[in-house]
Amino acid sequence: MENKNNDLISIIIPFYNEGNYFLDCIHSALNQTYKNIEIIIINDASDLIYNEILNKIHKLDPNKVKIINQKSNVGAGEARNIGIKFANGEYIAFLDSDDEWLPHKLEYQLDVMKKRKLDFLHNSYYAVDERQYCRGLYVAKNMNHNDLINSCDIGLSTVMIKSNLCKNILFASLETKEDYIYWLKLSKIISTLSADDEFVTIYRIKEKSLSGNYIIKFKNAFKVYYKYEQLSYFYSVLNTLKLSLYWLKKKIIARIFSEKYPINFKYVEKTKDINFNKSFILVALNMASIAYMRLLYTDSSNIIFWIDGVFGSIISGFKKVPGRQIVNDLVFPKNIQSIYLCGNDSEMQKNYLNKKYKIPIKIIKIPIIDDYKDIKKIKNEYENDSVILINIATPKQEILASRILQCNLNKKLFIFCLGGGIAMACGEEKSAPKIIYEMNLEWLWRLKKKTFIRLVRLLYTFFLSMPKVIIYKYLKEIKLLK
Repeated sequence: MENKNNDLISIIIPFYNEGNYFLDCIHSALNQTYKNIEIIIINDASDLIYNEILNKIHKLDPNKVKIINQKSNVGAGEARNIGIKFANGEYIAFLDSDDEWLPHKLEYQLDVMKKRKLDFLHNSYYAVDERQYCRGLYVAKNMNHNDLINSCDIGLSTVMIKSNLCKNILFASLETKEDYIYWLKLSKIISTLSADDEFVTIYRIKEKSLSGNYIIKFKNAFKVYYKYEQLSYFYSVLNTLKLSLYWLKKKIIARIFSEKYPINFKYVEKTKDINFNKSFILVALNMASIAYMRLLYTDSSNIIFWIDGVFGSIISGFKKVPGRQIVNDLVFPKNIQSIYLCGNDSEMQKNYLNKKYKIPIKIIKIPIIDDYKDIKKIKNEYENDSVILINIATPKQEILASRILQCNLNKKLFIFCLGGGIAMACGEEKSAPKIIYEMNLEWLWRLKKKTFIRLVRLLYTFFLSMPKVIIYKYLKEIKLLK
């Protein structure tokens, strides 16, 4: 996509005590393919311990990141109003502090708005929980006032709006539903709130928001109709009930389709086909990666697969390649600055890699990961133009790889998720006999060790992966990387 527009886009982010996901949020904004942006963070009287986080974020790009500090807490709605007041851009985009954008979000939306001559646009989004599981796909659709009365189907962090239109409307001061009121007001000015079905945002479902807030949301929904839409008491109650039923229906539909990702996979036949011009994550296409699809690939733009396991027999014309062969065949460009072994610290693997590449291998030991959200706490920095070899299991290695790219913006990093491939290549772990491998029974061979744990994992991944291959036909979406 080539967007020749140079309009300034103001990104407005209210911030209040968000420690877990804010760095990912900011990185997703700074890592946009569209670069003419300003980021306005409204610090809504957060606790003092968050000052250090905000100072670090400001230093990431002082020319683009502006922080407005509030002396008292005013709430997300009023914080956005302050951000709108200070916005200098021709367009405004909203981003909540625990959400993330996919890299093409702003460039894609600006291109659509210019071509369709729109003043407002919202898009589709993924809903992802704190364990990184995708809990739903929410597809954007055009909305008018009557549609909105029944259901608020606009994701705030997907919205882009013309600044001159945005500045004429204020957000309400409510704990929840303040964005709903805004869209209702807006729908009285422009008849259709236009949509595009491209997925551009990752919306975060947090445990706190799921526990005790339903009553508050129900009360605020009633206020939307009774106070702001000025409906009668009866119709306000009726519409509040309808809104709750539509929300439940929307959630069920989103969950049903949560497995069907709109992804075009890229893959390579041989390691010599890999292009080192930009950052990537190389992963095996096997039962495990397919089984954990909704956990791993909300953003597949940096991911390349090689064919492994039973899928080497399914894809016509392609021979499966074991991870140990990938390790044996790997040749890196001369400009590589460093090679890291990331994950389990193994002296045997380190010595093998030292001998193979004639360069000291840097060890990054990763602590035991009990929960996927623990990976969010890992913030290792790596040298530019470096290779990172990860030797822990799927899906943790892929999530860790994505985290590494998020925390090392503007660097070229080449990440290889190899699992046990290095251990087999160096002889630390024995490979299956050739006849076993050719019969696709390597999984049976590996059950000799840690039998119960591996059997449970095998059954789990099999029952998760095979329905996806059959029903959603993932393999037909795979495209060869040129």
